[in-house]
Amino acid sequence: MTIKLTSQEFYGQFQEADEEQLQWDATDELDVVKTFDTRIAKGWWRKISLREGIRIEINQAKHSDRVIVNYSETEHRVWCAFTLSGKLQTGVSSLHGEELYSQVVGKYCLRGSGFIPKFCCDCSSVKPYSEIQIFIDPEVFCSFTTSSDRELPQNLQHLIRPPSQEIYMRSGDTEPMMNVVLQQILHCPYQGMVKRAYLESKAIELIALVLDREIAIGRGETKKFSLKPEQLERIHYAKEILLRDLKNPPSLEQLAHQAGLNDFMLKKGFREVFDTTVFEVLRDYRLELAKQLLAERKLGIAQISYKVGYANPNSFTRAFKRKFGFSPTVYRKSCR
Repeated sequence: MTIKLTSQEFYGQFQEADEEQLQWDATDELDVVKTFDTRIAKGWWRKISLREGIRIEINQAKHSDRVIVNYSETEHRVWCAFTLSGKLQTGVSSLHGEELYSQVVGKYCLRGSGFIPKFCCDCSSVKPYSEIQIFIDPEVFCSFTTSSDRELPQNLQHLIRPPSQEIYMRSGDTEPMMNVVLQQILHCPYQGMVKRAYLESKAIELIALVLDREIAIGRGETKKFSLKPEQLERIHYAKEILLRDLKNPPSLEQLAHQAGLNDFMLKKGFREVFDTTVFEVLRDYRLELAKQLLAERKLGIAQISYKVGYANPNSFTRAFKRKFGFSPTVYRKSCR
């Protein structure tokens, strides 16, 4: 069955989330989490409004049926979406005819400001679809220019257009450094004012990385990634498997088998996609989670050590200090 919705119907179906399950930061009124109407999908939508003109949205949904959302013509701000899992296809009725943009794992989509024609989003993936979106108002975007009159450099002027002019759109490959920042956003260890400052810096860092790629493309420089779309999806799936059980993670051989890869492709894929090794992805996730648990101050250090997969608290302390430059005890004291 296909469910067709207008954009108003789509956003109107969200419901207040169960704070016990999905509220990341109850102290922040501008960090809002809502859940899908279960007749449409299972999942949640998180909206974090940072300084005026900058917003992060994180979405995760598993659709039981094909869902098509039709959007009307509207004014658009600078927007970039990074697909973390699943697949979404966007059809835009531009002046040049119908254009299709596929949002799949390992890809990001960039849109500038201006006028966006009618478009529809089609999600028919059997896998959960998740993404991180960055929104930035044109005035804030232009505030980063080095010109006193806030005029953008020639090679980026196509990103800011008047409301009467059709927006610029492009898809690109998510590079390793982008993946690092995306994971830092997902696993932000802070709350309150510190969280807001941290997430804003990461949103701006992502935009900077995308702009750097945009400038390079304008110069005719292209990067070739050797992995095919199916292999990219398997690498991201392998990471999901790896982080499911921190106490008993699979061996490299087991992980490769479960993800449908061989050992060589698994190691190569992690290096190309995440710019690091399988072991380092696991270690960094454990320690970032430990940092968050230390800040919450609900568990003892030995308990946290065991919870994130370290059988020996001394090994945990050494690993934590190597990564962050201070011990778990010192970090916990600094969170008071």
